[in-house]
Amino acid sequence: MRRFIAVLFLTFIFAGPAFAGSGAIQTTLYFGMDMGGGKHVGEKQWRIFLADIVTPRFPDGFTVLAGSGQWRDPKDKSGKINSEATKIVIIIHADTPASAKAVAEVKSTYLKRFHQQSVLQTDQPVHIVE
Repeated sequence: MRRFIAVLFLTFIFAGPAFAGSGAIQTTLYFGMDMGGGKHVGEKQWRIFLADIVTPRFPDGFTVLAGSGQWRDPKDKSGKINSEATKIVIIIHADTPASAKAVAEVKSTYLKRFHQQSVLQTDQPVHIVE
């Protein structure tokens, strides 16, 4: 019986993040592709951003989807609706301060590099099943 309990205990310790209390988070980032003044983030610029900024911070992988976004600038009193091409990046990562910092770095770099007002971020816990 003691052997069974020891094996069960070791299984919980070494079974991975699901048992160790380290949850997984799905972060979804929405990157607008319009830079204002009729300029847009080009495909080559986007690929370079992914290679230089996102990939080094999340080398285990992520998914990129193309979308069409719609939003209203709260500073614009006219209430005008804006539409633009959007890139959606989905990253599954550990729920750690290091991962949160990496996400923040991706967002802040995009804001500066492409003169953006914001990058929308949503987070939700996920259960990974392989």
